[in-house]
Amino acid sequence: MKMKCKILLVLFLMCLALFNSGCIGGDLTADQIAEKMQEKQANIEDTSATVHMTTSMDGNVQEMEYEMVQKNPDKMKSVTILPEEMAGQITVSNGEKIWTYDPINDQVTIMALPETPDNLEMDYAAVIGSLLNETDVSLLGTEEFGGRDTFVLKLVPKEDEELFGSDMKVWVDEETWTPLKIEMGTEDTYQITVEYRDFEVNKGISDDEFEFEIPEGAEVIEIDDFEDLLPVEMTLEEAQDASEFEILVPSYVPEGYELDHVTYSANSLTAGLKESVTLFYSSEDLLILISESFYDGENDSNSLSPMVESETVSINGVEGELYSMYGGTMMLQWETGDVIMSITGVLEEDEIVQIAESME
Repeated sequence: MKMKCKILLVLFLMCLALFNSGCIGGDLTADQIAEKMQEKQANIEDTSATVHMTTSMDGNVQEMEYEMVQKNPDKMKSVTILPEEMAGQITVSNGEKIWTYDPINDQVTIMALPETPDNLEMDYAAVIGSLLNETDVSLLGTEEFGGRDTFVLKLVPKEDEELFGSDMKVWVDEETWTPLKIEMGTEDTYQITVEYRDFEVNKGISDDEFEFEIPEGAEVIEIDDFEDLLPVEMTLEEAQDASEFEILVPSYVPEGYELDHVTYSANSLTAGLKESVTLFYSSEDLLILISESFYDGENDSNSLSPMVESETVSINGVEGELYSMYGGTMMLQWETGDVIMSITGVLEEDEIVQIAESME
């Protein structure tokens, strides 16, 4: 999910930078483009859209859809529509606090947002300059999308650049200079399409839209400080004393690996997640991470994106998903009771399965 968010942010900045300059391939510097981008954005007070994302690989199609409203400078609301098992999930922020509501568990989490220091501002020139150096951009023409006139861009990664991993097409609204549709992928591997449907700007959205009324009878979890969400480093014994669950420990790890430390967290914005523990095993410059997520009832056991190659393996008679990732890294994920387990490291398949089967 983080990868997808990064892609969307990059595309958003890229499109704004190119079109707010008034031309493609001109002589404007990154600083000048950034200044023009900020000038254009200053005229946008609020936006709303239905965001639809489709991801497909080898015939496996996943859809995500949510309604989104935003109001500058810091208010937002999203309501999940798809997938059906997540429908009705709500995230709302009024700029001072953020509410997340999970209808399955009838649970509301409230967290105070940290103050952003005045000197912590994005260096638009540096960001945009980097993006422009990593892609070749061409204008394919104009099309209508969702009843709006758009420019159609093609973005091709330059040689040795891996920001996107594939060519992209972006439909950019002529009126607001924001992307309304994004396509990326390759014919023989995967395809991702993101569409911003029913896109509207400056409709005078009320501040009341960004206040959340807690449903009667819902469980409420309040987090006073963002840092409370961060895991705390401790020993295995300290983590076991702090946890109300039994932490599983492998009786087998590859030769040369030793337990370095453990991180523990009892706070989360994920519905139903009560505690999480990660064991860090180290050997020189290599790490094996064993994560245990303890749930109370329903859990978010969604697999990784279909963009990541995987195979089903057996772990003491239980099915798990083994993912082949970059740099020779493997990740094995499976469930045992109300616990989602995962092991990540530069390992062979037989090694990572052997670790999993030794967890006790």
